Amino acid sequence: MIFRTREQPWEHVDVQEQTLWIYALPVDGLTEADVALWRSGLDPGEIARADRFLFPNSRIEFTAAHALTRWALGQALGVDRRAFAFLPGAHGKPAARLADEPAPVSFNLTHTRGMVAVAVSTVPDLALGVDFEALDRNVDLKVADSFFGPREVAWLMACPDEDKPEGFLRLWTLKESFIKATGKGLTQDLASFGFEVEAERIYFSGDIPDDPDMWSFQQRLIEDRFLGAVGWRRPERGEVKPAWRVVDPDELPTD
Repeated sequence: MIFRTREQPWEHVDVQEQTLWIYALPVDGLTEADVALWRSGLDPGEIARADRFLFPNSRIEFTAAHALTRWALGQALGVDRRAFAFLPGAHGKPAARLADEPAPVSFNLTHTRGMVAVAVSTVPDLALGVDFEALDRNVDLKVADSFFGPREVAWLMACPDEDKPEGFLRLWTLKESFIKATGKGLTQDLASFGFEVEAERIYFSGDIPDDPDMWSFQQRLIEDRFLGAVGWRRPERGEVKPAWRVVDPDELPTD
């Protein structure tokens, strides 16, 4: 079962040839001085939100996540990263705007200790969600029944003991990517859907008026330390081809 034995190399992509990119930016080791210049690309609201965090690591992660998101959106659409404005959705999922119009792009961001990431697609209004977790995160297997359905728990309990924490995180990141894609967050009934983990396939066990075959998911192991999952609902026309890439902090603009 061990996912790390199936690690795939990062794809180095030409952004003009893809419709979905997942950019990951390692932030462990960065200081507030390191990310200070990225603040020039944020709007006053983002800067104020960053400054409200009490702990330096939280300020660093927030600043890095928003700088990465603006850079990735600018890369996708070929516009200045400072041109975007963001409005929160009903459950806090933001939407991007350009010149007071919805930007023709879909995105979702995530952060965990030591890593921030964003998924970006040039397919507008794409249901898209991404989640990353550190593999050394403390996992309490006793709560599995609270978050996972019977089929998922059975799969998890069948894993070797040494693999159960990783199996828990594989399930967790897949489920998080789905509820973030729907925009409902934890208001979504976690018992209403589940995953066949090895196949990266969702199934619905509740009253969700949707077709599981319309959903796609991918997981990647990043630098042997982080587990990432992305999920999206397939558009009515065309295909979405995902590509994953680690971003060096020096790639983000500072002017």
